[in-house]
Amino acid sequence: MIVQRVGKRLKPHLLEMAVFVLVIVLLLAGAYWRNKTWNDPIDLWRDCIKKSPNKARPYMNLGFAYYESGRYEEAFKMTQRAIQIDPNYAEAYHNLGIIHQKMGNLNQAIVMVKKSLEISPTLEMPLYSLGSIYFENGQYAESAESFKKFLQVYPYFPNVHHLLGIVYASQKQFDKAIAEFEWELRINPTHTLAHLNLGQIYWYEFQNRPKALYHLKVALMLDPFLPKRGEIRGLVRLLEGAS
Repeated sequence: MIVQRVGKRLKPHLLEMAVFVLVIVLLLAGAYWRNKTWNDPIDLWRDCIKKSPNKARPYMNLGFAYYESGRYEEAFKMTQRAIQIDPNYAEAYHNLGIIHQKMGNLNQAIVMVKKSLEISPTLEMPLYSLGSIYFENGQYAESAESFKKFLQVYPYFPNVHHLLGIVYASQKQFDKAIAEFEWELRINPTHTLAHLNLGQIYWYEFQNRPKALYHLKVALMLDPFLPKRGEIRGLVRLLEGAS
């Protein structure tokens, strides 16, 4: 009797445990598939589009995910779709601009990024993008202005002073270039290319051997795979041997 009573008491508990285990398995399976989707931004935003096909943001985000994967044609189509849904979507125009830049259409890239600023003048990242696109298009004055406007908002944003220094160097405004490269090193003392550019300008433009040597040696120390490392080491040996 005792055995039978225990058995009768156990049966409901076993059933409850079976149901509990089944629920846990189903929840874990759902979590697995959700995580699998979320780990891939393209699958995530495709899924969002299925659920919200008339919203612009999922299309723009899917376009950006394609852009980051190097799938520029698909990025272009999805971002255009976002603009079709919302013609005043400033961020989508900006993204379309940088996609045009990657596809080599610099003039159209400028048009799109400027359009994003017309719609939303308070956006800052389009100024950064314009600086890069203008420089690539050989419009150095416009590039410098865009980077300077961006730096008014984010003076310590990484690498922008370095980019502005390159713009000034391209215009042979070497004093301004030095000032920007030095600014970059205050933000990031290990910026190898800023050291390299300073070393070359200090020597080739101003014949300042001590400063040139300092920055060239730091660049070599920071990056064992520095482009044209052999040439830079040769220049260092030349300067060390100079009287």
